[in-house]
Amino acid sequence: MQRTFDKPLDADLLKKVPLFAEFGDEELAAVASLVQPRRFAKHAVLVYEGDPGDALYIVVKGNVAVTRLSNEGKESILSILKEGDFFGEMGVLDASPRSATIKALGDVEVAILSRKDFLDMLARSAQMSLRLVLTLSSRLRATNQAIQAASYQDIRTRLASLLINLEKNFGERVEGGTRLTLRLTNQEMANMIGTTRETVNRMLNRFWDEKLIDMRTANVVITDHDKLQAILR
Repeated sequence: MQRTFDKPLDADLLKKVPLFAEFGDEELAAVASLVQPRRFAKHAVLVYEGDPGDALYIVVKGNVAVTRLSNEGKESILSILKEGDFFGEMGVLDASPRSATIKALGDVEVAILSRKDFLDMLARSAQMSLRLVLTLSSRLRATNQAIQAASYQDIRTRLASLLINLEKNFGERVEGGTRLTLRLTNQEMANMIGTTRETVNRMLNRFWDEKLIDMRTANVVITDHDKLQAILR
């Protein structure tokens, strides 16, 4: 389910988006006037694979999962995007269909920028173009690493790597370790590392027994980063 905002998007929210990091107040206000704000409920699909690539989406609040279905119909989560991230840029740049389905992991707010307005901004802003290239390069590198890791790492290593990445992107220091502010189900974790929910459940409990993590609350807490990192070596 999607809903429009009750009021126009506040330009201050766009200051948190790296893509607009070099924009001044007037430029941010101009962007805010062009975007279409939308809200999506938890589990809602923002775009489907194969949809026309006619707009750029910016995550203003919440988190979304980038997913694809295999030929056997099994869902894989390719990545998770957080506040300030964006998606849909490839379809916008070359007018190609969406290459993945995007789902809301919780309540999500996004700003939608039309293809024409986005391309106009890129033409006017060298800094924005540079940040787009850097982001695309980073995503390509992460994808290559994930493919390479999946080809030779065992499940224990893949899960440790996932937890380390979640710590980096969604970690919050608390007494006793780092709490993951993003709550993923065991099935969602399984979809990210190519295994089953039952296997993830067993491995998480093993990590808990080894005092690498703490699962006494709804949010996983990483209690021994160094030992978890050592699994990757």
